[in-house]
Amino acid sequence: MNPIVFAIPVFMAFVGLEAWLAWRRGLKVYRLHDALTSINIGAMSETIRALLKLLSLAVYAVVVERVGAFSWDLKSPWVWVLAFFMYDFFYYWAHRSGHEVNLLWAAHVVHHSSEDYNLSTALRQSSTNQVFYWLFYLPMAIVGIPVTVFVVIALISVVYQFWSHTQLVGKLGWADRVFVTPSNHRCHHGRNDYCLDKNYGGTLIIWDRLFGTYVAERDDEPVVYGTLVPLQSWNPLWGNLKNYVGIWRQVRGTAGWSNKLMRVFAPPGWGNADAPAPALPSAASISRFDTPALKWQHVYGLLASAVIFGLLFNLLIVAQSLSVPQRAAYAAVLVLNAVGMAWVFEGKRWALGFEALRAALVFGALAAGLWFGPVSLPAQVAALFALALSWGMLALARGERAKLGWPLAGVAA
Repeated sequence: MNPIVFAIPVFMAFVGLEAWLAWRRGLKVYRLHDALTSINIGAMSETIRALLKLLSLAVYAVVVERVGAFSWDLKSPWVWVLAFFMYDFFYYWAHRSGHEVNLLWAAHVVHHSSEDYNLSTALRQSSTNQVFYWLFYLPMAIVGIPVTVFVVIALISVVYQFWSHTQLVGKLGWADRVFVTPSNHRCHHGRNDYCLDKNYGGTLIIWDRLFGTYVAERDDEPVVYGTLVPLQSWNPLWGNLKNYVGIWRQVRGTAGWSNKLMRVFAPPGWGNADAPAPALPSAASISRFDTPALKWQHVYGLLASAVIFGLLFNLLIVAQSLSVPQRAAYAAVLVLNAVGMAWVFEGKRWALGFEALRAALVFGALAAGLWFGPVSLPAQVAALFALALSWGMLALARGERAKLGWPLAGVAA
């Protein structure tokens, strides 16, 4: 069983707890559109991971078997300690490269695209970074760190990093100088000048202190979250593709092969006399992206997100019994669910019709048991209930959308 199946409900429970605590304290930490976008970007990431993760682990296992320099005793605690420090060290360099190489930034930027900062932001993970980042951990395979140890240590790192995405925990003294904590990770997500390209650590912040990328959170300058080139959209698919499209356009508009390659592999924002850098706004001049919303949108967003997570759970459970084309088709269904919800949030002209058709096809297929595997009776009942509620919300939307001024002006594609 994929351990993420067990982790996701825990993560979601803590998101709900944090939102409740923030509300009780009168803190505006959550916006529903942004939080649901983060959650659905995470669901999309896990969907793609179901396609690619086994491949990267298979490569790791082959390297261990054929090239591994040493044999390690799984019962020895020193093996686990060594693996922990090795993984965290290579995570630092993978993460740092994700900020300093434009192509890798295009993969990583989706995690920074939220202009809020809360536990749901931790779930806003890239769907494409797994294409690149597994390469950074191959030295662990070369020295023979067993696959089991690698997977467990990687899972511990993922779980640990979740808690650092909160504004409800202040500075923690000495811990801020040793571990990745909410205080120093808030800086990492900031677009303030002093925050840019700092605090790359996963579990330990000592690597940043060793390699000169550490910065402490300032009391006199609150962190402003997001990127200097904002996403300006709730669309999870566009969030994953936007920077790749930008690189392609830059390469096409740049003369000379050396300059074209620099557009891909140099740091983001690279430029020289022959190929000037794209102009960037100042952090202070960027207004936070938002769109109008009515109560039915909130209800529909929660309903659609619940369905997306239900489908994701089902995919993670049955993935190993599906062929690659079936996994790809299932992934496409999940992506269309997330994109359709984003179009509703953004007030796209075609959103209601698209969602009504998608709900009829997807939920109808689930209710009829015509799916990628057997569907239990409770799941069929839930599908019919979701179908009825979805159509009800969409019918209500037809009468309410005039209040939103659909299509919304100034909303990114």
